[in-house]
Amino acid sequence: MLPKPWLSRLLNPLITPYQTGNLQSRLPLFAARSTSYRLTGLKRGIASHYGLVAVTATAENPKHVPGRGASIVTLLALTTIIPELFTGSTPLIGFFNPGLLLFLFLGYGLAVLLIRELVVRSGAGLLGLFLLGLSYSILNEGLFAKTLITQAHLPVALYDHYGVAFGISFPWMAGIGAWHACASVIFPILLTHYLLPEAKNKPWVSGKLAIILAVLLMLFASAGFLGTSQKGMKGTPVQLVVLLAIMLVGLILGALSKAQVATTELRSAAKALLLGFSVLVPFWGLGFLAAAKVPVIAFFAAWLGVILLYGWILKRRRWLAVPGMLFFGLGWYLHNAFQASVIVAFSGKDPARALVTAVVDGLIIFLLWRQIRRHTGLKHTS
Repeated sequence: MLPKPWLSRLLNPLITPYQTGNLQSRLPLFAARSTSYRLTGLKRGIASHYGLVAVTATAENPKHVPGRGASIVTLLALTTIIPELFTGSTPLIGFFNPGLLLFLFLGYGLAVLLIRELVVRSGAGLLGLFLLGLSYSILNEGLFAKTLITQAHLPVALYDHYGVAFGISFPWMAGIGAWHACASVIFPILLTHYLLPEAKNKPWVSGKLAIILAVLLMLFASAGFLGTSQKGMKGTPVQLVVLLAIMLVGLILGALSKAQVATTELRSAAKALLLGFSVLVPFWGLGFLAAAKVPVIAFFAAWLGVILLYGWILKRRRWLAVPGMLFFGLGWYLHNAFQASVIVAFSGKDPARALVTAVVDGLIIFLLWRQIRRHTGLKHTS
């Protein structure tokens, strides 16, 4: 039997050209399809044993990715529960309703998981995530909840009967879309990746399964949109085509916006959190503009200005990176929880529910804060 150094020298010239980096540089087609060269039989065993090629999961077989299961469960839990709970849209007891939980799982958990898979495969950054989140909001608020085709009694009544075309409220689409892009898509995905980093750059679902799930989800949502909801709302084929076209544009632009989410040292978590909480001001400010029925173009100018302003502040403070973006997200969630508790309490409908919601929301935010701080401390000492 040859010593290991000798065998390594003999096999290296044969195996090196087929390792991940060399294969991807010579054949770019393989770059998006594989994270390691797949050897078989005796050659794979020898190469792995002598450290000549890493035996890692491939995009075609993501179930071998370390930490995949925990990452999927974490992302599904965050997306299914937090957006609805923190806004007070779904009471705590509602999550024990199997039918409602399944609906939330499809509208939030599964949809965001599929967006996350697209992000990993396309290499989209924060801008791409935001654009994909805008597209996702149309699925959630348009096809599932049908609030985009509701002209009265919207979740934020300030947008009632404003900027409607083809029976679609476009200012409301923009306002709630920016909220979903951050609260339902960006923050849960970044939080999962930060707390469970071992699988963050790998696909968690096979490409074929992801496509099948996406098609089934869109067919289910489209059929539901054209049907009559419990509130008597029914979408039209023209509205469906318009919404799907806007979604497609957002998906394409998002997938093409390639970048990497950086990790930088954070000087003040409290300031990032306060900036997130301050979103309360433009959120209602835009609502009051809608209530005042200002020209729609003026509303969209203000909407874009708010996004650019916060983007500039986040970039200047180096918070367009983790963990700064995560603490900004916690502040965002805190303002949602605060306003939901105030609205429920002062509406006089259910003060007990407001108290329970505030306690549960506060506990979740505190636990997330502590976990992020713990991981941040580990990263700075490593």
